[in-house]
Amino acid sequence: MPVEVMSWTLIAVYLALGFLFLAKGADWLVDGGSSIARKAGISTMVVGLTVVAWGTSMPEVVVSTVAAWQGDTSISIGNVLGSNIANIGLVLGASALVLPRVMEQVLRPRELFWLLVSLGTLWWICSDASITRKDAGILLGVFLAHNVHVWLTARESGFLTDDATASEPVRFPVLKLVVGIALISSGAYLVVEGAVAGATRIGMNEMVVGLTVVAIGTSLPELAAGLGSAFKGESDISLGNVVGSNVFNVLAVLGIVGLVQPLVPTGEADDPLASSFEEALAVDFPMVLGFSLAAAVLPILPGGGRIKGFVLLAGFGTYTTMRVIGATS
Repeated sequence: MPVEVMSWTLIAVYLALGFLFLAKGADWLVDGGSSIARKAGISTMVVGLTVVAWGTSMPEVVVSTVAAWQGDTSISIGNVLGSNIANIGLVLGASALVLPRVMEQVLRPRELFWLLVSLGTLWWICSDASITRKDAGILLGVFLAHNVHVWLTARESGFLTDDATASEPVRFPVLKLVVGIALISSGAYLVVEGAVAGATRIGMNEMVVGLTVVAIGTSLPELAAGLGSAFKGESDISLGNVVGSNVFNVLAVLGIVGLVQPLVPTGEADDPLASSFEEALAVDFPMVLGFSLAAAVLPILPGGGRIKGFVLLAGFGTYTTMRVIGATS
């Protein structure tokens, strides 16, 4: 249904059902993921980096791919980089407020390495202001290498503690994981549709809606999974989900988009795609790199986890406010 004709009652229903799906989906996703890790004898960090991260990144895949297929290629880059900023600033920050040790554990060298490699690869590919199918193949190749490395070193990353291994087993963990991902994706869609409709009805500018509601909306699955993990005391899943989702967004999402519809500017003066590449290189890339380094550096600095979480949230709030002001000025 077009957002401009959606009634306030239907908007309320969308939001209520969306948040309900997000909450229940996060609960099942964390239960299923942590149970699979226990049965496989690997750390919950590995499950967060891979299975959970892939599942919660599905909205970015759908939004960016559909946008590229419809010719709105300029949306794809901004959606991916904006989502990565939200994952660290909003998701990791909020998770640390609930479970401080999320920001008290040092990011492992392996996770930091792939986080920076993914950004470096994308920067190199975008330096000529285009993503061809060959470039897309390179991104997907690096993504494959990342996952092979993660799984080959899975058992080296640390077994679960005796307490975790002794926890009550979850019935049908794979089914719970899959259904949890489906509920989270559906919930994110409903919340975004309802929020966009409400924002439109009160007269918010479309650009502002895109920078706020849509950008945050595609990170709702990560937020739901992160908070759900934090409430259950699974700090490794919270951190692994954020890092894994960011690597997935940069390498897999833009790799898929580049295969479906290469991001190649036309060369015209008013080409929005060329402007998107220019803005991404000048503004969004440095911000993603800054938030990524903050996630690595903050845990080794003195201070409690909640304070560090608040710092990330404040940084995300400042960034979003500046982007909105810039779009409306």
